[in-house]
Amino acid sequence: MNSNIKKILYITPHLSTGGLPQYLWKKIEAFNSYFDIHCVEYSYLGDAYVVQRNRISNLLGERFIPIHGNGEKLLEVISDINPDIIHFEEFCESFVPDDVLSKIFSNTRDYLICETCHSSVTDVESKIYRPDMLIMVSKWIDDKFKKLGIPSRILEYPIENKIPDKYRSMAYLGLDPNFKHVINVGLFTPGKNQSEIFEYARLSLKDGLPIKYHFIGNTADNFRDYWEPLLSDVPDNCVIWGERNDVDLFYQAADIFLFTSNFELNPLSIKEALSWGLPSFFKRLPTYLDAYDNNSNVYYLTENIETNFSIIINTLNQEWR
Repeated sequence: MNSNIKKILYITPHLSTGGLPQYLWKKIEAFNSYFDIHCVEYSYLGDAYVVQRNRISNLLGERFIPIHGNGEKLLEVISDINPDIIHFEEFCESFVPDDVLSKIFSNTRDYLICETCHSSVTDVESKIYRPDMLIMVSKWIDDKFKKLGIPSRILEYPIENKIPDKYRSMAYLGLDPNFKHVINVGLFTPGKNQSEIFEYARLSLKDGLPIKYHFIGNTADNFRDYWEPLLSDVPDNCVIWGERNDVDLFYQAADIFLFTSNFELNPLSIKEALSWGLPSFFKRLPTYLDAYDNNSNVYYLTENIETNFSIIINTLNQEWR
């Protein structure tokens, strides 16, 4: 490899399913031709949800380095790789011990340190270590941490212009063309609020409407108190797919994207749905800073279930009522 190519070492708390691993995967995919990229997975959360982990591992090969929570191993990796840039994919205090961080942030270091934050609820006051730069996923979180006086840049997950192959995708997934298909993408959590979609599903059943509601996302043990009772009474027109490595097919096959989350920072599933030109329903959260107001495929959900349901049905362009 060209010795003039800069080395970037990404350090991520984990690579279980979620926005952070997908965002990191997108960066590595985009930058891999331009930099010598290595990735340390600090903690391994098990074999259940590894879609993005597998993608990163397959792309990087030996440059993907799981260390299973071993801080001393992290220091060894840094010494061996001798990176030009160390990039913590989440604020380092949240997952790396202080005795290790004090060495990484040594005044004698000859590498730059960048950090990213993926959580809207992280307190500014919790930031102890000062990197050379913050790379933030949205303007809202960038504005929040401006008071620290750390130089920053915004690197958002892109909204792309993709052309769907709807009917081929429907056939591959086995979706009935006699139904309209609504998808939700995300982990089953109280914040994601999939229970609200079950209400729309029950209204569809009540009105006899041929609509299927599809849920793509895992049921992690740490949110069992939420999803276990919810999934004990699933409406007949709902399909629980779990984690998938072919989510793009669902975006292409669907008629609308329905995202009922009550709090978010900058969710990737919205951007993915819009990339496929999918009419997208979600709540107008303050963290979005009205960024989607001029997108013709965006429909904002209100707090009124009946109103929302009416708009959803109208968007599906049905004459069933």
